[in-house]
Amino acid sequence: MKFRFLSFSRRLWLLPLAALASAPAAAAPFGKDSAGKAAPAAAPQPEPRPALWLLADDDTKIYMFGTIHVLPPGFRWRSAALDKAVGEAAELVVETYEPPGTEDSFENMAGFFAEKPVPILERVPKKKRKRLKAAIEAAGVPLPMLDRMHSWAAAMTLGIAQMLAEYGVDDPSAAPGVEDVLEETFRGAGKPILSVEDGNAVLASMSALPEAVQTELLLEAIAPMSGGPADLGVGEADWVAGRAEALDLESEAGFPPALFDVLVRRRNAAWTSWLEERLKKPGTLLFAVGAGHLAGRESVQSMLAKRGLSVKRVD
Repeated sequence: MKFRFLSFSRRLWLLPLAALASAPAAAAPFGKDSAGKAAPAAAPQPEPRPALWLLADDDTKIYMFGTIHVLPPGFRWRSAALDKAVGEAAELVVETYEPPGTEDSFENMAGFFAEKPVPILERVPKKKRKRLKAAIEAAGVPLPMLDRMHSWAAAMTLGIAQMLAEYGVDDPSAAPGVEDVLEETFRGAGKPILSVEDGNAVLASMSALPEAVQTELLLEAIAPMSGGPADLGVGEADWVAGRAEALDLESEAGFPPALFDVLVRRRNAAWTSWLEERLKKPGTLLFAVGAGHLAGRESVQSMLAKRGLSVKRVD
């Protein structure tokens, strides 16, 4: 199966939604669905059981939970095991975190924009420009803004717009992801929320990708889907059912190796070091990062195992 950038951006395990929206998503209370309402009766879901792991020693417990950064309105994903972990945890650790009111607007995030604008339509072969123009018009993103973006950022932005269209919404806040809800829960309980990495450094590493790789992502963002809308929820279905290995990004046919190295392998290695160090401090925490980082041979669990640290799946 050919790697689809739209599918990749729909799951968006690798970059926070806040980096793609001018305002943070509004999170629902933890006791409700991500859109604050029950899932439609016409599309019942099995009882959610997304995978949960535990890294622990004598005085430290680190629950590890794979997230999806954007989910369809009304999507049910909470489980009893996760509820228990949330209740036990004294702090939440996510990829990047900015308290409400401190976020930069999308336009002010320098990591998305090149020093000099390059017409976005000129970055793809002539035969692809009509389709790219149509995707831009459908997304409603100003052309001058896309001209300023790095190609990967333009691809991500168009992918998000297409994803939201499939959800039937035009505002990212109508499709909050797991972190949005967890962060709201921990803030409400007065529990600290920490970042495991510098988001600006991630953006810089993306912008440093070869332009050929970035252009490939842009072309994937506008390529027609082969399976139609019924194909779009496969990632979410595997995730919410706990089929963690189905989420291995490295196994995606056509996933650019350079992209996997920047977005997954390097970050997993850095997070593994962080977790190993964090074990030296007593306490209980919830480590919630994109689900793609907790699957496959380059997963955080695999890297921890190589350091002699055992991670046990608890659900």
